[in-house]
Amino acid sequence: MHVPIIPRDRAFKKRLREELMKDNPYTAHWVDSAIRTAYSIMESWRKRYLRGRARKIKPRIRRRFARCKTTLMKIDYEGKTIRITLKQGEYLSISWKSTWFEHRVRGWAVGEAIIFDDRVVIPFKNSEEIYVRRVIGWDMV
Repeated sequence: MHVPIIPRDRAFKKRLREELMKDNPYTAHWVDSAIRTAYSIMESWRKRYLRGRARKIKPRIRRRFARCKTTLMKIDYEGKTIRITLKQGEYLSISWKSTWFEHRVRGWAVGEAIIFDDRVVIPFKNSEEIYVRRVIGWDMV
């Protein structure tokens, strides 16, 4: 079995980023996001391939998408809006005010948004701790 090697050195990633930044009208964090997502997909495929659960054919993206880290978004929890920078001076604004799920996510944090061609998926995270009064644990051999 041929073991696929995914280059992880800084020099390769730097050359890849510079190549993708050529003629790119969007801000640099989109290129970084694409590289990070591609590495995640390739590493997942490699693990499955080595375990015999994936074919030798490289993975392909069927639907275009982009992930936007929470640090690259301006989130206004009072106004219930998110502003994502696409290009210099060009933004995508999303609001969850007066939506059917507004009351369900009150007090929750916004996660990493995923942008598709026709929609935006905004995950919300609840950091509420759950306390259990009686805990039972056992081991079985």
